[in-house]
Amino acid sequence: MKDASFGIYIPSYKRAKTCITHKWLDNYRYVVRKSEETDYIAAGIPPENILAVQDDKINGMVKVNQWLIDNAEEEIICILDDDIRRMVYRLDKAVDIPGPETATAELERIAQVMIDLRIGFGAVDATVTPWNYDMEFAFRGCSGAIRWINRPVFKAKCVEALEYNYDLDVILQELLKNRIILKPKYICAMDVADKTEGGASDKSRKDQIASVELMKAKWGKYFGYNFRNNKPTINVRR
Repeated sequence: MKDASFGIYIPSYKRAKTCITHKWLDNYRYVVRKSEETDYIAAGIPPENILAVQDDKINGMVKVNQWLIDNAEEEIICILDDDIRRMVYRLDKAVDIPGPETATAELERIAQVMIDLRIGFGAVDATVTPWNYDMEFAFRGCSGAIRWINRPVFKAKCVEALEYNYDLDVILQELLKNRIILKPKYICAMDVADKTEGGASDKSRKDQIASVELMKAKWGKYFGYNFRNNKPTINVRR
């Protein structure tokens, strides 16, 4: 990339033996709690590909994302879930991206577009269904397993009180303050069902509902949530 530094980060917790996203990438760094660093090394992740941070600084998904936004060395960063089993081009059907070199180049390509257009936040779609593909790029919507932060332009803050919907809150903040986000719809990530240790499968329905109600109170008509299918909507025209 030209004129800007770029870093790829994979936050992970209690998944030393099950994290798989790195298999799709040429370069990356797992972001782990200091107390688990040796577990990831023992599982085969090279020490130079591990960023171990004091436990209380990143003890939660919201905190680890904000820590990276505040402390990463690079100007633009890409943050990926740690359980991505496929990275695909979404055409008439999902077609695997051919190997780590191409996958990494696609992440760099989106980062460069964001730099050129001075966009603060980017994310892939939350679903890989072919019928959701209607354009190469969109400029609003929900986020999936890969996200980009253009740190000099990004204006949002990750809010711990909105833990289960913090990414949607970030998107709405960016739409308010920077007007658009970038959503490359032609690439997607397919991750494993969130039932492994370290995931969010233990969140209670009560906590989920409370987080949704906080979002509704904060954003009003611009945020919606269908509890029947657990699908949020961002009601902002762009």
